Amino acid sequence: MSNVSIDSLSLTYVNESGAFPALQNVSLSIEEGEFVSFIGPSGCGKTTLLSIIAGLLEQTSGSIFIKNKESIGYMLQHDYLFPWLSIEKNITLGQRIQGSDNEIAHRKALKWLERFGLTDKKNDLPQALSGGMRQRVALIRTLATDPSLMLLDEPFSALDQQTKLKLEDLVSATLKAEQKTAILVTHDISEAIAMSDRVILFSPRPGKVAQVFTIPQSIRDCTPFESRQHQDFQDQFQLIWKELDRFES
Repeated sequence: MSNVSIDSLSLTYVNESGAFPALQNVSLSIEEGEFVSFIGPSGCGKTTLLSIIAGLLEQTSGSIFIKNKESIGYMLQHDYLFPWLSIEKNITLGQRIQGSDNEIAHRKALKWLERFGLTDKKNDLPQALSGGMRQRVALIRTLATDPSLMLLDEPFSALDQQTKLKLEDLVSATLKAEQKTAILVTHDISEAIAMSDRVILFSPRPGKVAQVFTIPQSIRDCTPFESRQHQDFQDQFQLIWKELDRFES
């Protein structure tokens, strides 16, 4: 069953300078438990579409159905941890906002800290943590509200390569184990291939679905780090690169 279903969705920004179409006739569906990546040229509307799915923007036309729109987690490029709150209070912030900050929920949040090796940091302030640790805390804060749909907007792009690769593995393993549906916006083709079941390529503005790539099962059976060494990975990379390059050349 589809977790997200989008039909003929368009969005046009209007200001004093005129009308600017950002997305045009976008139709796609994402199944429960599926991991999908959005890629495409800069300004093609990937993040705009993610914001519509999150309920932060409203489309101009078309429709969008989300199975459980009250259960969406959003992880961004920057961790946006509150610097004056301890790590423990940061990860339970979403629970408090939702009014679900009971003892059971609190224990679950602390359990995530334990699973991610951060229990000893629960009383620290965010500035005491490395960039990779801060992003792990941001992930825990998102998972603590138990969302059924995870939206990931370039969450690894500000990290060094080693930390990025480790965090990709952690996020992938966690979302698979928890059977979460996930949408990743990224400019990194390798990251999209390594983490996804499908990669959706958008055309330049106004963004349309240009092509959908189903990642071979042989790659999907690997961790993101291992997949980059798989013999099928480079063929998939070249296939997507060639299509993306048509838009950017």
